[in-house]
Amino acid sequence: MKRILTTAALIGLASLAAAPSANAKGYIRAIQVCGSSGCATVHAPRPAMGRFGMHMLMGDAPAALGPPLLPYYRLRFRPRFELPDGDTFYIPEANVICKDGGCTRVPRGLAPAMSAAAASVDSLAPHISSVTVDDRNRADAGRFAILFNQRPVGLPSTAVWHSRHHSVIVEFSKVTPWSLGGASWITYYPRYHALTRDGVWFHAGPGVDGLVRGWRAETAGDGHSWPIAAAAVVALAAAAGAGRRLLRRPRSG
Repeated sequence: MKRILTTAALIGLASLAAAPSANAKGYIRAIQVCGSSGCATVHAPRPAMGRFGMHMLMGDAPAALGPPLLPYYRLRFRPRFELPDGDTFYIPEANVICKDGGCTRVPRGLAPAMSAAAASVDSLAPHISSVTVDDRNRADAGRFAILFNQRPVGLPSTAVWHSRHHSVIVEFSKVTPWSLGGASWITYYPRYHALTRDGVWFHAGPGVDGLVRGWRAETAGDGHSWPIAAAAVVALAAAAGAGRRLLRRPRSG
């Protein structure tokens, strides 16, 4: 009886070793690049896809900065669930792949095949749906795309943490490489002409200051423009009235 059980156990172990593990992760067999017109398969060498899958699984691929707002594609992997669930995007013009947690460079072994697949499919376009600055809605949401096209820099000064700042929340019409957390959170520091997004510092170039602080002009001009204008109108009216009274005053003698 023991011999029968031992033999059965050995056969079972052999079959498990021969069959692919249902819990194996990172062993992708195919990559699809998907845009607005459909999906295209990436025809790349199997070893290159295998290395890419393991890097994505382990999270040890070389990091890359988040790109400006550019046309992008979704990536799908086969078989499913070989990589952790979550949205993954490909931005050809920046040659990066982005997912929750950051962006990485496209591996050399995959870059030509991924570019060719993307060329056969219409891309997706990022569309900013709403922007708030310091909890105030902005009507000029589309103009805030320039915040994603600034030059990266180092920390301007440790004193920046104690300086005045503005909180900017940019939302998109759908999940994109720039809104994997639901939106893009940006902080602008006027004194240092700097802004930070996803833990990276950027130099705020021309137009950023006026754009971010433009809501003051839209809503009562920072609390001063309208009162000053009103006071000026009242003063002019008073001066005009005084002039009329002087003209009407009868001459003495």
